[in-house]
Amino acid sequence: MPHHAKSTAHPANPPASAPCREVVLLAFEGVEAIDIAAPASAFSKASLCAPGAYRVRIASPRGGAVGTSAGFAVADTLPMHAVDGPIDTLIVAGGEEDALRRAIYGEGVGDWLAAAAQRSRRVASVCTGAFALAAAGLLEQREVTTHTNACDLLAQLCPGARVQRDRVFVRDGALWTSAGVTTGLDLALALIEDDLGRTTAMQIARDLAVFMLRAGTSPQRSPALQAQADASARMRDLMAWVQGHLTQDLSVDALAQRAHMSSRNFARAFVAQAHCTPARFVALARAQQAAALLRQTDWPHEKIAARSGFGSVDAMARAVQLHLGQRLAQLRAGVAVA
Repeated sequence: MPHHAKSTAHPANPPASAPCREVVLLAFEGVEAIDIAAPASAFSKASLCAPGAYRVRIASPRGGAVGTSAGFAVADTLPMHAVDGPIDTLIVAGGEEDALRRAIYGEGVGDWLAAAAQRSRRVASVCTGAFALAAAGLLEQREVTTHTNACDLLAQLCPGARVQRDRVFVRDGALWTSAGVTTGLDLALALIEDDLGRTTAMQIARDLAVFMLRAGTSPQRSPALQAQADASARMRDLMAWVQGHLTQDLSVDALAQRAHMSSRNFARAFVAQAHCTPARFVALARAQQAAALLRQTDWPHEKIAARSGFGSVDAMARAVQLHLGQRLAQLRAGVAVA
């Protein structure tokens, strides 16, 4: 796996960007397909919402067709050395370890990134693309993240970086890094929100059928997904139903009735399969919904509490503090996104 180079290059702040923002997605042979497709889709949708906002180009070390880890190719990529002029947003995707190593050292991706960062307004990575940024010397003394399974290795190989192990994405000035695979979509939506505002980002999220617009401080591994991991099909379906019906009666008795079980048997089965009590699962789901609405809307606290299934603002505040470790004012002010 790549080690950090001696270069101390950091994303520069070029002169005021042109009306059309140049987005360059860097791929390589064996790239993770979603790392490219998800950001490309989000920026393309943004250009439909705000015509001319972005121009998206996919570059690769040699240009032409690039095979992905999914078994299909991305056609007609631009040779990375043909990418000239200012770049607004430079994003490097991730991929399998051997493929990424070949790209960095065998095809000069690390050196190219070090130079390209100097003419980019901001630089970002998806998943293990962070290792390419490390090889370019861009992570020194920066707060960063990558896929949860690769965080320890990144910290070992790039000891100058402050690796955040449980974050969906991290912003450190003009440097943005995201966690694994699908978090590239969360990253792209955050970049778009930074450029075009929350309303546009929300519209794109709805168009892409995103379940929830996650903040950078959201955990990489969804608590709901973890709870479903060892659950039966019936219990998984119930957990999924809860996520979409947070304003309804979600007491143990009500959930047991929906599961066609006695309250006692249901509570025991839920703890055995989800590894938490039904009450804790519901409270966490409601806290996450409240946090999302605090970040994404300007609704009053009373309306957010009601839409999240809480009986009062005080109850919402206690749940958010207990389960997410944040205050309502922090979320409303956007501290979690910064």
